[in-house]
Amino acid sequence: MFKMKLNEKEKDTLFKLFIFSVIQICCINLHLIISALSGDFNWTVERLMSSLGGKVIQIIDLVSLINGIIIFLYIIILLILLEKG
Repeated sequence: MFKMKLNEKEKDTLFKLFIFSVIQICCINLHLIISALSGDFNWTVERLMSSLGGKVIQIIDLVSLINGIIIFLYIIILLILLEKG
């Protein structure tokens, strides 16, 4: 079996990457659930601005965007740490 020896920084980065990935999956699931309950997977600007579900979808999309950027940065950091080690 392939085993990697990771130092503390690499383990910490990998753990944070896992946590943010779980949050991202939860945001995607919430987006799908709210879209399914409202019956509309193709959100228009009018529906996003006028309904409560649309406002919640906007907030979930914002959280997903920020979370995606954080995940990308942690992947870059992990790759840098693995390259140095």
